[in-house]
Amino acid sequence: MDKNYWDEFYKYNRYENDIQQHSTFAEFCQLEFFHEKKFNIIELGSGNGRDSIFFVKNNHNVVAIEQSDVAIDIEKAMLLSIHKENIVLKNTNFIFEDYSNYSIINIFYSRFTMHAISEKDEDLILSKVYESLKKGGLFCVEARTIKDPMYGTGKALEEHAFYTDHYRRFIDSDVFIKKVLHLGFKINYFLEKNNLSIYKNDNPVLMRIILEK
Repeated sequence: MDKNYWDEFYKYNRYENDIQQHSTFAEFCQLEFFHEKKFNIIELGSGNGRDSIFFVKNNHNVVAIEQSDVAIDIEKAMLLSIHKENIVLKNTNFIFEDYSNYSIINIFYSRFTMHAISEKDEDLILSKVYESLKKGGLFCVEARTIKDPMYGTGKALEEHAFYTDHYRRFIDSDVFIKKVLHLGFKINYFLEKNNLSIYKNDNPVLMRIILEK
């Protein structure tokens, strides 16, 4: 993942309303799948913490993992004292985290981070998530797909990956689904479309998928 890019992004956009309000995906997961239950949630790449903080406000325990130092500092500043006991901020790369050291994990949550890593790293994190999730636990993913209008923009790298001002690897949802089913996940929900997360002039085609162990 492009740590330097995201450090600069959050440095210059930290007060922008669109990235302080929790995402539509976080709200979707809470309303449609989490409900009134209390879960232990790990967010893979939490950015400025807007979704992690939203989950804490909804009575969950959260570990927010983010490698950008600037983003982590923003998370710390946004946290109210009443929420601090229910969230742990970890400034590290979620790919290399050892999740076997955690207690019960009910939810892994990844928004816009699966398309920010290589396919090799994707394979590694998918295996780690499956191994570490509690039986019946959920892996919630939202990511850009190869149907996104931005696909093909920038310098071509490996398959489906391009570099503009930062790295993006667009997900082939058919391939992704085959991978997760092979690991043992079952699919509780799948949608691939635009109009899910519009940011300024960017209206990406996203894969929104909820997997259950």
